Amino acid sequence: MKKLLISVLVSIFIFALSACNTEKFAIEDYEWKMRAVMRNDIEVAQNEDELVVAVGEFDELYPDVKIVDLTLTAKEGEITITDVTNDKTYTGTYNVIKKTSKETDYEVIIDGVSGFATASETKYYDDSEVPTLPINLGDYCVYFIPKK
Repeated sequence: MKKLLISVLVSIFIFALSACNTEKFAIEDYEWKMRAVMRNDIEVAQNEDELVVAVGEFDELYPDVKIVDLTLTAKEGEITITDVTNDKTYTGTYNVIKKTSKETDYEVIIDGVSGFATASETKYYDDSEVPTLPINLGDYCVYFIPKK
């Protein structure tokens, strides 16, 4: 009886430890809102101000940049990006390439363009932490945060 109790306790302990190491963030966890679209190639932009090409809402750092309402949802390997501003929808796929306790890396293809994404937590200077989803796709990086 004592051996059975010890076996059960060890099993519970191992299960608890394995649960601590599960992925913390995944693309499926949120409906994502675009925060910014940036150029990947600094040489294409004439100056640093041209690196940000769109934002999800007014940003006083980039007051002259176009505001675009873009949301992303993902489920079962399928991505849908809805651009409300321009009345467009983009579709694609994603595959997990690496998981850790702090992030999940993906290979993505959206409207035929291949790229990479990482769902993780970004820690800011004020110690706040926000789930983020940057997607490097072609010449651009689209940076998403959870939609409220």
